[in-house]
Amino acid sequence: MSNLYMHKTAFLVSSHEITEPLTIQFSVPFGDNEKVDTIDISVYNLKDDTINAIATNQAAILSAGYVDDNGVIFSGTLKKKETKWEGLDKITTFKCIDSSLDYTSAVIKRTYGRNTSASLILSELARDAGLAIGDIDLPVDFIYRSGKALNGKIKTLVAEVAKDCEAKLYINKGRIYVRDSKKGDNLALDISKETGLIDEPEEIEEEAKDEKGSKLNNDKKKIKGYKLKMLLNHRVTTDIIIKLTSKKVSGVFRVSKGEHKGDTSGQEYYTECEVVPV
Repeated sequence: MSNLYMHKTAFLVSSHEITEPLTIQFSVPFGDNEKVDTIDISVYNLKDDTINAIATNQAAILSAGYVDDNGVIFSGTLKKKETKWEGLDKITTFKCIDSSLDYTSAVIKRTYGRNTSASLILSELARDAGLAIGDIDLPVDFIYRSGKALNGKIKTLVAEVAKDCEAKLYINKGRIYVRDSKKGDNLALDISKETGLIDEPEEIEEEAKDEKGSKLNNDKKKIKGYKLKMLLNHRVTTDIIIKLTSKKVSGVFRVSKGEHKGDTSGQEYYTECEVVPV
């Protein structure tokens, strides 16, 4: 990775692209749980005409990285915008979610016949929510022998079916993932001092989970992992498999959760994540 300090940030929302030299601040969390994350993106001294022209409930995409290596770190929906003054600065904060609004609020009432598979139901619920499918790879493709009646919010119904399949569930960049709790995506991503690792990995203990993603109560069932901090890396996200090389730790790990944080005025521009052994 070259030009590590020549960062490049772009926020595309409601057909408007906001870029530097405007100051853009962001916090983008990610993780392998069913929570729908809220993302705050703040822009300093945006023109009133632009603010007024940006409509809520529209697609929002944030790209970040460096001049010759940047990519999407968030893709979701703008829920709310608000503007306030701090001294001479006018700060507009865009509050977004990493899914469609239909996923969190739409209600479905539908009945499936006997011997319907969970994979079919999940695919159709993803379609109803307007979500692309990142991966539906079920540990158990549960068969509803007596049929299945759905009545409720899509988000709740998806979680219910995922539990029946002993699978973890999460949304990432507008895509739905329902898969084995230990599965990840191997991008042959090397993390080291040479590729932006800032500090030595910090040892942590993460609660072990069963096949359904529920925490185990046995204290001995804790997984040793590490917390990493690196220069912002748009490729690092939920379930990415990385090869970590440092003075104290080397090995292959899966990213379980983390956050991209940025301030284009130069205050911060990094990625933190927690990883567990593969």
